Amino acid sequence: MDTNPAVSLAGTESGSAGLGGIPRQLRQVRRDFLLALEPVRPSVYRYCRSLAGNVWDAEDLLQETLTKALAEASQRHEPIRNLQAWLIRIATNTWLDTVRRSTRNTVADFSAPEMDRADDGVADPLTAVAVEAALRRLVDVLPPKERACVVLKDVFGYSLAETADVLDTSAGAVKSALHRGRNTLAAAQEAPSHSDGSSGGPAAVAVPSAGHAELLRRLADAFNSYDIEAMVSLFLANGRTEVVGNVSETGHEEIRTGSLDHTFGPEAPEIYRATVHEFDGEEVILLWERPKDSPDAAEVVADVVRMRAAEGVPLIAETKVYFFCPELLEEVAGGLGLPFKTNGVSYF
Repeated sequence: MDTNPAVSLAGTESGSAGLGGIPRQLRQVRRDFLLALEPVRPSVYRYCRSLAGNVWDAEDLLQETLTKALAEASQRHEPIRNLQAWLIRIATNTWLDTVRRSTRNTVADFSAPEMDRADDGVADPLTAVAVEAALRRLVDVLPPKERACVVLKDVFGYSLAETADVLDTSAGAVKSALHRGRNTLAAAQEAPSHSDGSSGGPAAVAVPSAGHAELLRRLADAFNSYDIEAMVSLFLANGRTEVVGNVSETGHEEIRTGSLDHTFGPEAPEIYRATVHEFDGEEVILLWERPKDSPDAAEVVADVVRMRAAEGVPLIAETKVYFFCPELLEEVAGGLGLPFKTNGVSYF
């Protein structure tokens, strides 16, 4: 797959008064950092995907992990010897913090005496089961720390000691959480499934605001007509576009002269075509790309765009553009059985 991107929906840089050339230098440092992490990024995304309930939350978790990792790396004196383990620890803590802030969940404390179980070497019932696939189907079955234990031990092959180190607990507590988690997953898999393939438990379903589908199609139509003014007019005055992991734009002028001009302006080297598809219960726009100077070249999906409608008015509050999210592009386009290309992780 092509990893040398032609920039799509990625904005121009704007000045930052009072900071001189620092923002440009920071962007270069961040780009170098992201490139250095590329070899381990797919496995860290896979870990995030096993924890989070859907592809979008997994990408959010990955991006927050990378942001925190950059900040932490800037404050370290000692070398980071195992990048994957370091990022997985950050992702775990980030995810558990998110769960703690949620009103729907509480995170059990590993320090509770009843959670400490000796490592007696007894085989657990789920060791031969496809744990990763089960976790994705049964996202709400396991409590957060049990889920983290099962993913680290059974999906990533961490030892009890390594898992305990990531979770700041004892090997006995991990053993106890694994025992409960594996039993819970095994029981859930054996339970009668419903016609939709679910286990019958409560599931969080995103409900689009009224007019979401029509607004999304109007945006896709504007993309296909290459009408930048029509695109801009669909946004709130303070609407926002985020090129995930790279740049954000707020307001009509930034959106117009940034990502939209880069993608649909006369100097863009590619031709894009928008189609609307449903993925994981949500309608999204896929952008198909071909070189402008190769009219007979086959189109491939090069971008995924999500939209959040404003409340009370038929306008866009925010779009999220996943051009520089290779793992998400592969999961969405590949999951739909469509040809696709990835574009690296940054263009700065």
